[in-house]
Amino acid sequence: MKTQINKNSCIRCVVSIRWAFYFLNSFGLLILAFPNAISAQTEVRLRAETRTFTRLPIELKPCQLRDQATKELGQRAVDVLDNDLWASCVIAAYQTEESRANPDALRLELALSRPSGPIRLAVQTKVSLVQKKLTLEGQLLDSVTGKTLEQKIYRGCPENLRLLVHSLADDIVNSLTGEKGIAKSRIAFTAAASESKEIFMMEYDGVNLRQATNLKTLNLTPAWSNDGREIIFTSYQRGNPDLFVLDLIPGRQSYLIRDNGLHSAPAWSPDGKKIAFVSTKDGNAEIYVMDVYSKRLQRLTQHPAIDASPSWSPTGREIVFTSDRLGNPQLFIMDAEGANLRRLAIDLKYIDSPAWSPRGDKIAFVSRGPSGFDIFIYDMIGETLTQLTNNAGSNEDPCWSPDGYRLAFSSTREGRSDIYSMLWDGTDVRRLTYKGTCTSPAWSLNARPVEDFSCKE
Repeated sequence: MKTQINKNSCIRCVVSIRWAFYFLNSFGLLILAFPNAISAQTEVRLRAETRTFTRLPIELKPCQLRDQATKELGQRAVDVLDNDLWASCVIAAYQTEESRANPDALRLELALSRPSGPIRLAVQTKVSLVQKKLTLEGQLLDSVTGKTLEQKIYRGCPENLRLLVHSLADDIVNSLTGEKGIAKSRIAFTAAASESKEIFMMEYDGVNLRQATNLKTLNLTPAWSNDGREIIFTSYQRGNPDLFVLDLIPGRQSYLIRDNGLHSAPAWSPDGKKIAFVSTKDGNAEIYVMDVYSKRLQRLTQHPAIDASPSWSPTGREIVFTSDRLGNPQLFIMDAEGANLRRLAIDLKYIDSPAWSPRGDKIAFVSRGPSGFDIFIYDMIGETLTQLTNNAGSNEDPCWSPDGYRLAFSSTREGRSDIYSMLWDGTDVRRLTYKGTCTSPAWSLNARPVEDFSCKE
């Protein structure tokens, strides 16, 4: 097995793109269209062997306003859509006014070798506001001919404009690329509140930060349910570190596991039927799995060493975790039933906090060095190692975005601990929080409860 540490190593990406063949002239210009705009389609698997891959360019036209909609409301819709499409990692959106101001720097074309010619797409948004009822319309256009390729309409109210735009962005990403997007996803984390530590949550880009618990005690290691309605976390509210579940809609929490010992690091299985966690109920830190419906427990590890930090593979058939059974913390993989245990042969002395990519090909983790913790990625296919952070404070708690293109993590690079996100190659680092006590981020799937779309009376 070869193991290499190389900051500039190639990042493999596999993007499933639905190409709709739309011939505009005798040269056979190829235009991307929404799946139901053209009937004849072919699914193509693209494999990029560079650190980045070419994004699909989309022009965002100025928002058209109707009825009582203001210019500020329309510009906010375009700005949110611009950010959402860029965060998708597969689309490069640019606003019309930006292009006019600097056409050379923002000339975004995807040239095709056969047949030759650029892909030109545009999105036209329209916002209508009538007596606090908001309608958002999005049109995907062939900007060469002006033809409408697809049209979507979303209805709500001014306070959930961002969520309506997130839905439009996700629909554009899914229709053009087959990816589900991340615009509706959220990040939960732990941060100080007065003399306690509470669970907080925010949208994927750091907007709409709010406190989710107010238990006035120590609350740690949040984990999302698959439908985005619940968060499991460790809480000391009854004196013992037990697992609780917070239902976000009514805003109440209840016991999930109450037993002797410490219970922490919960991780929901991909099918939502099981929860892996760490418990010392039998005297030693071991990995357990609980059936969500029957509450039946199964102990997976049997070793006097400390086993911790479980993370499911995207298939749900395997679990990666940390164990110091060889002297120093290392990564091990086992079947979901605890069998077929094997160590990942990574040549680092101290490894912790593994996070298995939703795409299944990579595992992110932290390793301790002379200056603190740094984040690495192990490529399961190429058996290579890539260091993502270096000389920027202590970086911990990596977790993946639901599409597997970004990582959220905690970092002290600005002096105190806050939540950041970055691309899976370590670029495009964005600071998401400014509280200075933020740790243990958990990124939800791209799902929101239907109640989030409802309007307040």
